[in-house]
Amino acid sequence: MSSLPTMFDPPAGVHAAPASDSYIQPNLGHGLRIWWAYYWPTTAISLILGYLMGMAVRALWENFIVSARALVPVTRFGPYVINYVVALFIMRYVLGKTFRHFRLGLVPSGTVGPAETLKPTFVRTLRVWWTFTWRTVLYTVLSIVFVTYPMGMFVGLFKPSPLVANLVFLLLGFVTGAALSLFVIYSNILDEDIGDFRVVLLPRESLVATRDPLATDTPPLG
Repeated sequence: MSSLPTMFDPPAGVHAAPASDSYIQPNLGHGLRIWWAYYWPTTAISLILGYLMGMAVRALWENFIVSARALVPVTRFGPYVINYVVALFIMRYVLGKTFRHFRLGLVPSGTVGPAETLKPTFVRTLRVWWTFTWRTVLYTVLSIVFVTYPMGMFVGLFKPSPLVANLVFLLLGFVTGAALSLFVIYSNILDEDIGDFRVVLLPRESLVATRDPLATDTPPLG
């Protein structure tokens, strides 16, 4: 996917893995399933923890335990810290998740196959999370112009109330952020070299290879 693939056709970048019975070529459907498994729990948990943090900050301020000035950095940067920490753990969950028709696997760069899969350790998860995070932030900054320009036209043409304008801006930002995170997962994570490994799609059947070879099924009686 390094050759600028479209989101509706299977990518065919210079880093694409060779054909193999244990390899699945990613497409938009796979990307959507992976994105949803990552995006909704990250958003839900971050919102809940952010709400609890807000309640805690308010309690500290109302009871004169901590000054308002000392709480400003918490209210300003706390939601971002919560989101990124939660995203790291959700990324670890997604890397080990088995979907309906496939599973994610980490393999050494340039190779595929269940026998070569690597464990999604904390260090490898951190690399995937960092690649996803910095690229999403970069694309978000670059896309600000595409959010503010239509928002300016909307305000200029319809002159909505401040509440409506803020709601529209938040909705537009939410949709843009969701689309960018999907794009990064599909185009910059799947089948891309991340250090000495890459994230690939493998068939669910390859899980059989992880069973203990010494284990045997109990023979039927009679």
